[in-house]
Amino acid sequence: MSDGNEAGASSKGKSGPRDRASLGRREIGLLGVGLLAGCAAAGPGAVRANPSGGGVVLADPLPCLARRDDLTGLLLQGSGRPSGSEILTFGLPFRAGQMPRGSTLTARTARGEGRASRVQLDVITRHPDGTARFAAVSLEASGLPANARQAFVLSRATAPALAALDLAAALSGRQAMVELTALSGRGETWRLDVLERLRAAPQGAAWQSGPLVVQRRITAAVPPEVVGGATSMRLVADVAAQADGTIWVDVWFRNDIAMQPGGGTAAYVARVLLDGREALHATMPAHHQYRSWGRLLGALPGGQPAPPQPPVRHDVVYLADTGAIAHYDLTAGVNEAMLASMAQQMAQPEWHAAFGARGITQQMPRGGGRMDLGPTTGYQAAWLISGDPRAARYCIGQAEAAGTIPWHFWDPNGGADRHGGWLDARRWPRLWTDPRGRNPPGGLAQQITEDTGWRIDTTHQPDLSFVPYLLTGRRAFADEVMAQGAWNVLGIWPAVRNPPGMRNDREGFLVVHKRQVRGAAWSVRQLDEAAWTAPDGDANQAYLRHVADRNWSWLRAQIPAWTELQGELHGWLVPYQLGGDGVELLPWQQDYFASAAAAAARLGNADARVFLAWMANFLVGRFTAADRGFARHDGAAFIIIVSHPGSEGGIERPFQSWAEVGDATRARNRSNGDGWARSQGEYARLAMQSLAQLADILDHDGARRAYDWLAGAQAPFTDPMSFARQPALNIAPRGVPRLPSRVRSCVLA
Repeated sequence: MSDGNEAGASSKGKSGPRDRASLGRREIGLLGVGLLAGCAAAGPGAVRANPSGGGVVLADPLPCLARRDDLTGLLLQGSGRPSGSEILTFGLPFRAGQMPRGSTLTARTARGEGRASRVQLDVITRHPDGTARFAAVSLEASGLPANARQAFVLSRATAPALAALDLAAALSGRQAMVELTALSGRGETWRLDVLERLRAAPQGAAWQSGPLVVQRRITAAVPPEVVGGATSMRLVADVAAQADGTIWVDVWFRNDIAMQPGGGTAAYVARVLLDGREALHATMPAHHQYRSWGRLLGALPGGQPAPPQPPVRHDVVYLADTGAIAHYDLTAGVNEAMLASMAQQMAQPEWHAAFGARGITQQMPRGGGRMDLGPTTGYQAAWLISGDPRAARYCIGQAEAAGTIPWHFWDPNGGADRHGGWLDARRWPRLWTDPRGRNPPGGLAQQITEDTGWRIDTTHQPDLSFVPYLLTGRRAFADEVMAQGAWNVLGIWPAVRNPPGMRNDREGFLVVHKRQVRGAAWSVRQLDEAAWTAPDGDANQAYLRHVADRNWSWLRAQIPAWTELQGELHGWLVPYQLGGDGVELLPWQQDYFASAAAAAARLGNADARVFLAWMANFLVGRFTAADRGFARHDGAAFIIIVSHPGSEGGIERPFQSWAEVGDATRARNRSNGDGWARSQGEYARLAMQSLAQLADILDHDGARRAYDWLAGAQAPFTDPMSFARQPALNIAPRGVPRLPSRVRSCVLA
């Protein structure tokens, strides 16, 4: 039995890096994990509302790790297949050095003797040292009734590679057909035999190739005459054949070809038939350019529809230890009303429409307390924290809906191999995807039409696809992450940084310079995630990694000049201009950027880590400068005054001491004093997540002390129920649960 007291240790204590590394494996209480024996007695079941939590949902227990090579625990749920075993696929990240070449995974059930199950590992990306970074994992589970859950432990092992499933045999006698029929004219129909195309295609790199699953991609240009004359339409299908006899086709209709003659809005009727059964039928009177839609469709042996794969419940502490996500506190749980609302939305007919927004804010410039804004969306945080299937399905649905947002720009002659890739600024240095870019080369060959229902904005963009990709390993979601990342470079006016309007490698790829701070935060976040996601061998990978690295190396190079400029309170990202009459700084936007810097540092960017450490002087100092004249409560104020009025944008003459900032903030009636009148929003929670990440990533004692103070200062919306209602910012230092009474020990399997 592990020591249950360690996970619930006082937040006042200090843990060194080695202590925290070990704590990550035993920090079961922060996951809401109970005794494994209790799990066995209760049996697998749905996520439960905590009787003492006031309608708060906590995660079901996960198995503990007992053996040296154990990596992580999982909960798998049956899909309701008629009988026999089933194969479930999901994504899994790894720390650098954790999975060397030649390593594989084994899986065992977490009860009794631990029954072994077959598992397949397909590495998608590798760390610079050659060890696995991210993989698609398929696991064979048997005897799982619908809605029943089984706990598994994954362990590292060394084993010879096994022969891949015989794709020809697996697809023998099966059928997958896509039909597109014109809505006008003579109603021509185009048919694509997906499996025949797959058999005939060159055997390039497979997404998955092993004894349980083989998954490959096919693409096809769509004839203009069957889609109303649009020349920008293509079809992309990821086809998976499984050893259990199931076939899956993740089919996407992408009207996203850019910078070519023609283009236009497509109109058609789409049908997909699996083994002769109609699996999809949709009439599309207006499929606008730069938008896509897709569905994952499956067929069992015999042609019956395959039930959707239930979401896999990951160990969130393990995910945080790999750096893929922030460290979430899970003792506060998630508000049941929020989860019930997701279920209600998914039950509505419009949820299933091909171009339904599925709860995403379509008018993105609208600010306010949006659930889809933050380090990740509130919905995805709810999925991570609770493991609730309703949240999982909702977030997967929103990742599909991200395809409908008009920020998809495919260059058929782009990419490193010139065989296709997302538009990049090296090939199109003058391009601005905004309609104000006008005609090529400054603008798109066909502009985004105004009747899409969307108004996109880099400054208020949600992060819709990264977490769903991370947890599912679904290749189409990797496409979404990369498309959004690439748009973030070309969606910014090049003349902002380059007077001739021509991007160059010095400043032309920057998304963090001369921007609103929040816009810089979300743009560089999307670039970092795209660079991390891009598969090895993908034509976009080198470009995305270069642009992401270029932004952080540029920021690191500004540190000496910005330190001199900002003086005692150095550590804030210089925005395009200060607010008001050039005197106001918004600390909460600096917290947005801190979350992006923390994410990049977790993902392994050394320059981002250095920049985050530089920011710590401001992020922590605003709560520790009371003896120098700056009110502690103003660290979470909406606005502080940091500059003399009258200078251009206020950036050339900022104050250089906390005393000056404190005096000016009080003089302009922007100070909280010893209360919270100027912090009626999520500002304190944003500051708390910054301090938590500084404490974890940098082992920053000052950040931990400031976090402890702010957590106990009764700032608005920092109580556990507020975090349960809006969980996007429910990020806490390791070993500091919000509700210690919910920290529980775990019996090792």
